[in-house]
Amino acid sequence: MREVEHNKLQIREVVGKGGFGTIYRASDGVTSNLILKTMMKTPSRSMEPVARKEYDFGMKLKHPNLVRMRGSFDTATDHCLVMDLVEGCNLFDHMQKNSLGYFVENRAKRMFKGLAKGLHHSHKFGVAHLDIKPENIMVGKDDHLTLIDFGLAAETLGLCHQFSGSADYASPEVWRNMPFEPACSDVWSLGIVLHILLTGCLPFNPKGVPNMRVQPDLFWPEDVNVSDDAKELVGWMLELKPMARPTMREVLNHRWLKRPISAVFKRRWSLGKLDSLNKP
Repeated sequence: MREVEHNKLQIREVVGKGGFGTIYRASDGVTSNLILKTMMKTPSRSMEPVARKEYDFGMKLKHPNLVRMRGSFDTATDHCLVMDLVEGCNLFDHMQKNSLGYFVENRAKRMFKGLAKGLHHSHKFGVAHLDIKPENIMVGKDDHLTLIDFGLAAETLGLCHQFSGSADYASPEVWRNMPFEPACSDVWSLGIVLHILLTGCLPFNPKGVPNMRVQPDLFWPEDVNVSDDAKELVGWMLELKPMARPTMREVLNHRWLKRPISAVFKRRWSLGKLDSLNKP
């Protein structure tokens, strides 16, 4: 793997641990806004291909709504990746602190549009994220969203044979353990995130996704205002058939993202009672 001046890196604190290794906040003597991700070398499982893939994909992507990869190196015990620190907190925690539990539509649109631009950029350069969820989206200053953690990413060219991700956000085709179009799967996951931004809840019970064979009825809380245009886009992104979903370019060109919310362009609103799919 490509060498960087890792001898200048200073570890500040542990910020996270996972199945692959440990994540540290670090500095290089010039900036303290770096993340060091280590993947332990083990005799039983080589992490080098995983680390190399994340590094190679990360170096392709340069967009304000995507985490920026800065370098990589090996030590005697670990494969290491260096990337920019993304300030803020993840979207899941951010929404937990939100008194409403969701965002009013105009705010949700502004937040989502940047995220959609980032994913469009990623797909344009041949990289599907494959683990889009609120925990992998950072909320920064002025509601700026940044997609992080490309550890499960795959090429968009050709079918994917990687059946992993997060259960509540994985597309039906991932659950079927059959080769699938990775970019289409990303669109499904992002559609669920958009629904959560607008309502604060999941669009359906995720337990039904593995055996989903018919188009699901989406749950729209009755006392949360969501325009028909927004509902239409979410429904399109959550089409059961992967190839019936929009590309990220089509998402960005959808009228909900093109039109301002105003008295002129506002379509019919739905009103009613808020409920949660997660209630026992």
